Amino acid sequence: MTGASKSRRRLWFSLHSWVGMKLSLLFFFVSLTGTVAVYAYEVDWLFTPALRAEAPYPNAERMPVGTQLAAAFEKYPNWTPHYFHVNLPGYMASELIVKDEKGDLRRIYINPYSAQVQGVADWFNAHRFLREAHRHLMLPLAWGLTLVTLLSLPLLLSLISAFPIFKRWWRGFFKSPTKTDPPRRWWGNLHRWLGLWSLPFILIIGLTGFWYLVEEWGASAPQALSALTPLPEAGRLPRDAEHLNHALNSALSQWPGYHLDSLFFRGENQPIILHGQDTALLVRPRTNLLLLDPATGEVLDRFRGEQLNLHQRIAEAADPLHFGTFGGQLTRFLWFLWGIMLTLLSASGAWIYTLRLTHGSRRADRPTGASTTTRRTPSTKTSAPTTHRQTLWRGQFLRWPQLALILTCLTLAVISFSS
Repeated sequence: MTGASKSRRRLWFSLHSWVGMKLSLLFFFVSLTGTVAVYAYEVDWLFTPALRAEAPYPNAERMPVGTQLAAAFEKYPNWTPHYFHVNLPGYMASELIVKDEKGDLRRIYINPYSAQVQGVADWFNAHRFLREAHRHLMLPLAWGLTLVTLLSLPLLLSLISAFPIFKRWWRGFFKSPTKTDPPRRWWGNLHRWLGLWSLPFILIIGLTGFWYLVEEWGASAPQALSALTPLPEAGRLPRDAEHLNHALNSALSQWPGYHLDSLFFRGENQPIILHGQDTALLVRPRTNLLLLDPATGEVLDRFRGEQLNLHQRIAEAADPLHFGTFGGQLTRFLWFLWGIMLTLLSASGAWIYTLRLTHGSRRADRPTGASTTTRRTPSTKTSAPTTHRQTLWRGQFLRWPQLALILTCLTLAVISFSS
C-alpha cells in the first residue's frame, strides 16, 4: 500500500470514528426507541389487559366490523368515533379511537371474536411514547423531527466511510469475535461483523430518515385523500349493527380483493373513509381509499394506490420501509433484529473509539527511554488516569445538550403518563 493510500485510509478511519463517537449518545437513544417501536402494539399488549384477545378456537372468524362498532356505540353513546383499527394481530382486540365528552382522545378495546367491549384506555400509552420519542423526542414536531432526522446524515456518512477502511470487507461476514481476542480486537471484530450484516438496514434507515428531513422542510407529497377533496356530503352515521354492516358490506363488495385495515370518521354528515391494501406495493393503507355513505352503503368515491404519482409513491414507501411493515410479521421481526444490531453497532463503535483514545492517552503519559528507570519522588505531581467512562462522556459532541434532550423526552413522557 502506497503512502498516499495509507493517508487516505487513515483519513477515512478518523472520519468514521469521529462521526460514530460524537453523537453516539443521542443516536443510541433514538435507535433503541425505534427498535422497540417495531413491536409497540405488543408492548401495549403486555401492559394493557383490555387489548388482549384470544380466539375461542383455531381459525375462528372475527365478528363483522359493524357489529363491533355498534357494541362500542351502545356502551359509550356520547363519545365521537375518530379512527377504528380492525386489522391488528389475532391476539389483540380491535381498537377504536374516540373523543369523550370532554374532547379528550380515548381508546376503546373490542373483542373481535365476541364483539364485547373489554375496556377503555387513555390516548397516551407505551405505543405513543415509543413512536413520539423515536420520531421527534416528544418535542414540538418541527424541532424534534428535524433533530432526529438530521442523524441520518452521520449514519449515511458512517456507512460510506466504512468501505475504504475495511479492505476485502466481504470476507468478514462469517468472521465473528472470539473469546481469545484481546478487548480492543474483540470489540472491533464485533463492530465490523454487526455492520456487515446490517448493511441493507443501515442504508434503508439512512435514506428514509433523510427523506423525512426533506419532507419536513418543504418536499412533502400530497396525501391520496387530497385527490378526492372536497369530500361529498353523506348521510348520518347509524349506530346499530344491522345498518352499519349493510353499509360496509355493500361498499366492500364493489372492490374485490380489498383488505380493510381501518376506518376514518371525519364527522357527522361526512363519508366514512375506508383505508386498506390491495395490489399496490410499498404503500400505506391510507392510499387505497373508499368513501362510503354510512347511511346507504353507497360508494361516493375511491382511490387506488396505483394512481399515485412518483413523488407520492416515494413518500408512501418511506414508512413501510422504515418500520418494516411491508412483509407482515417476518419483516417486522427482521427489522427488530436489525434494529438491535444497529443499536449495538452505535454502542460498540463509541466504545472502540473510547478504548483507542484511553489507550493512546495512557501510552502518551508513560515515561520513555531512560526515564522509565527513574523513581518518582513524593513531590512529583501526577494526574489521575482517565477512565473509559470519562473518555466516552468527554468525547461526545455537545454532550450536555444531547443528555438534556433525552432527559426532556423522558420527563415529558412521565408527565403525559401521569396526566
